Amino acid sequence: SGSSSAASGTMTSGELLQSGPLLELRSKQNLLYKALCFVLLVLQGAVLDFYLIVFTDLYWCSWIATDLVVVSGWAGFFLKNSRSRRERACGFHQKSSMFGCSLGEFSYSYLAWLIYVIACTPKVVLILETNILELVALKVPFGLTGLKVTVLLSGPLLFCLINSIVVDLNGPTRHHAHSCFLSTCLDLLDGFTLLEMALGGQLQSAYLKYTVLSVYFVALAVPVVWLYELTAAELRCRWLWARFGTGLLVNWPLLAVRFFQVMVYQQPVSVFLFKNLFFLLTGLLELLERCAAVRRLRRLARTEPAQFSHCVSENEMCPRGYVNTMAVSQS
Repeated sequence: SGSSSAASGTMTSGELLQSGPLLELRSKQNLLYKALCFVLLVLQGAVLDFYLIVFTDLYWCSWIATDLVVVSGWAGFFLKNSRSRRERACGFHQKSSMFGCSLGEFSYSYLAWLIYVIACTPKVVLILETNILELVALKVPFGLTGLKVTVLLSGPLLFCLINSIVVDLNGPTRHHAHSCFLSTCLDLLDGFTLLEMALGGQLQSAYLKYTVLSVYFVALAVPVVWLYELTAAELRCRWLWARFGTGLLVNWPLLAVRFFQVMVYQQPVSVFLFKNLFFLLTGLLELLERCAAVRRLRRLARTEPAQFSHCVSENEMCPRGYVNTMAVSQS
């Protein structure tokens, strides 16, 4: 595929990225997004710490130490990621991932997000499940609106994390990562709308309230799965089942809560109810389709291994990470 592009006088996106000015520009953009990551981490952590320190008698140093651990963990992640990028630039051999990128591009990113979720979840739960929430509404400027904005900073943080490490803007990895990011954002917004209703007393049952609270933090942790999937060397059915399972853990309970609201409490039908149904059905269809594609490729690889012995290039990848089997078989 590289010889055909050279013969036709065109450049692939990977070759275009290696040109000096574009590479330098992308490095500056990555650096900007890394700085934004730290700004959002410090801002969110500082606001939540302020609520906890002012309105509780818990030892304040523990909250500050937690934030320092998170910031240090993300700094270590970015250092390891930059080192891996330099190794790729110097030509060190690295195994390719199933999305056509080197394993170093998204390596350790799932650990960075896992550290963040572990540190952020107890703070938010403590604020929502104690009288801190009422005190914030009464005594803090911007009240509950400021708290909501602070909690929702997780979405911009995830966006900055992805863009701080993606190198090829036209590559399949970026398309797949942003598709997963948009799904996660919709899940977080879906859960947060129900969480607002729970905090406002519109969910009369405590079981519904704790269900919504649990599902919201499951949705917050889902990026750990697909960030790890982006570093996987081979597409396996277990990864497809894992991603479908996380979607099921988020959308099925939210769908049940919304049906309960409509049937029992006679509340109007929310557009997010259709979103839950749509995500469940499309997730199931994608799971069946991709598992069948994986099995079909494995059978072809066993019967005609010579055609699959070479590395799959970027030109043989579709935008969402599927392998272009026609390009593989014709090369």
